[in-house]
Amino acid sequence: MVPVAALRAKLPDLTEAGNRTNILRIARGIPSEGRGGAAAAFILGSGRMGETPVMRYFATVLGFILAVLAVAPATASNDLALATFPPAGRLDYTVVREGDDIGTQSVEFIRSGDRLTVRTHVNIVVTVLGIPVFRFTHEAEEQWQHGQLTAFRSKSNDDGEPRDVALRLEGGRLRGTYNGRTLDLPASLIPASLWRPDTIQQSVLLDPIKGRDRQVTIADKGVENVKIRGQVIEAHHYAMTGQIVRDIWYGPDGQIVQVHFPAKDGSQIQVVLR
Repeated sequence: MVPVAALRAKLPDLTEAGNRTNILRIARGIPSEGRGGAAAAFILGSGRMGETPVMRYFATVLGFILAVLAVAPATASNDLALATFPPAGRLDYTVVREGDDIGTQSVEFIRSGDRLTVRTHVNIVVTVLGIPVFRFTHEAEEQWQHGQLTAFRSKSNDDGEPRDVALRLEGGRLRGTYNGRTLDLPASLIPASLWRPDTIQQSVLLDPIKGRDRQVTIADKGVENVKIRGQVIEAHHYAMTGQIVRDIWYGPDGQIVQVHFPAKDGSQIQVVLR
């Protein structure tokens, strides 16, 4: 397996044409959109009528959580690598604010021949003084074959408001619906699920909650020491800004070990591997 840090160091620049093809060659070793707008969150915007400040805050937090859905091993996103990696299995994360757990997320990888299914599960119950003030569930499924997204489906219960995305590869495009409204997107658009190495080379990602395209800029912050599961490890830090904002650390094996996100009240949200 190609080391993640080494692989990413060789990835082509965002401004260069043909990045997707080049990334796939490198991995082989070949030279070569509801509520509000989308700012720092995928799920919810701010200013919805009837929202309290607490709800707007947690909406932002939960939006971030979904922005880091499917935090899974990041390695070669081509037909060769996808034949064996990511391996079948499951990863689990805890979402923490100032020492309090506010939710969980998990991702499953299921293999059948040359097909890869990635299933994401999110279950959030936010409480204030022991009283639930916000509930959120999300189930998503990605279908991949030979490195191409062939279908995407997500269903969310956003504190009582349903959100439903359904996309399928048809005629060289990703076509489908969001809550009954037509979607027509480029086939090259990949979900903001982060497990593909070329995610960090993208300027546009697919919103897994509303099926919209989101503009991003990603900067490489280098290798840092972080403490995970009681141990200090080296992790590669990337900073994403734009319509998705987060800091993300990939461990030596390519999986995301932690994500930090500043909430609107200035507190720090952490998504941590467990």
